[in-house]
Amino acid sequence: MSVQLAEHLIAQAARTSVAEEIESDDNHVRAWQDELQEAREKGDLYRSDPAVARAFRADAKHTEAVLAELPGRISMRRAEIAYDEWTRAHLSAFPEIPVVSKDRSFASIPKGHLEILAPELARAIPKKSALWADWTVWNFKRHRLRRAKALPAEAVQRARGSLEHFERLEVWQAVGMADPWLVGVMRAPSGRDRFYMLYDWGIEATLDRELLR
Repeated sequence: MSVQLAEHLIAQAARTSVAEEIESDDNHVRAWQDELQEAREKGDLYRSDPAVARAFRADAKHTEAVLAELPGRISMRRAEIAYDEWTRAHLSAFPEIPVVSKDRSFASIPKGHLEILAPELARAIPKKSALWADWTVWNFKRHRLRRAKALPAEAVQRARGSLEHFERLEVWQAVGMADPWLVGVMRAPSGRDRFYMLYDWGIEATLDRELLR
């Protein structure tokens, strides 16, 4: 679902003129629009006067690069803004998990964010691991969930029909701890995965290990 959403938002942004200001534009977009307008004016000058273009060859080359790059950057930023608006409307019940690094098996969350996102877990980890004091992030083991029907009834009720929005579901378990999270994964227009906590429950009591891989 999220891949189709991302493609739709990218296509929608591409249909809007990059020079036209729209209500949702942020300061990044406005700054790039100003830079693009300046580059267009300089580009017109360099094309109309080859002598000036030769005299300012480096700037003329830079101007060409700006003209080629900024329209795509503006469109992508608008698609990302539209994605954020969509998630606020459809996924507001699920806090986004701020991941600073990840691979196929692990994801790292800054301790400061973890203390806000899951304060009880953040208080419990130091009691079991002396590494908490030395690390700025905490790692979570990632397991892909094979099928949504394996979810406990409480998780399904919590999600209230939103499971279909996610590209996939995963179970994350803090290293050294027993209680995991049910995590929904979305693909943003930029291609970056973004993660949302759907449910927090005990893996030993409610989830068959055969469902994880």
